[in-house]
This record gives sequence, C-alpha cells and structure tokens, in this order.
Amino acid sequence: MESYVAGRGMTRQTKIRIMVTVTLIMAVSFAFMHQVLIGRMVLIGVWVFHVLYFLFGVKTIPAKE
Repeated sequence: MESYVAGRGMTRQTKIRIMVTVTLIMAVSFAFMHQVLIGRMVLIGVWVFHVLYFLFGVKTIPAKE
C-alpha cells in the first residue's frame, strides 16, 4: 500500500488480494439483500466499478524480490 499512496501503483498480488476481499464482503451483503432489488443493483454497480478501477485505474508494478 505504501507504493500506492506514493502514486507508483500496486503489485499484482496486492490488487488481487484487495479485489477478492471486497468481492467476498460484497457477496455477503448481496446475499442479505435478497428482497431489496435496488440494493442489489447498487452493489453490482459498485462492484463493477471497483473491479474496473483496480484493473485499469491502478498501475501494476513489479513485485520486489
């Protein structure tokens, strides 16, 4: 996260870890909103934006060896 804050980007592993964590948390929220259609639609929109941002908006830097 230090490199992201400095504006350089994130490693592929960090990006994947963040996307998986957020996806799991949002999936639980999605499951609890089984009767709230608009809530599910909002969650889907936020999730799609989140994934696109991490794929295309955050620069991927090589991992330190």
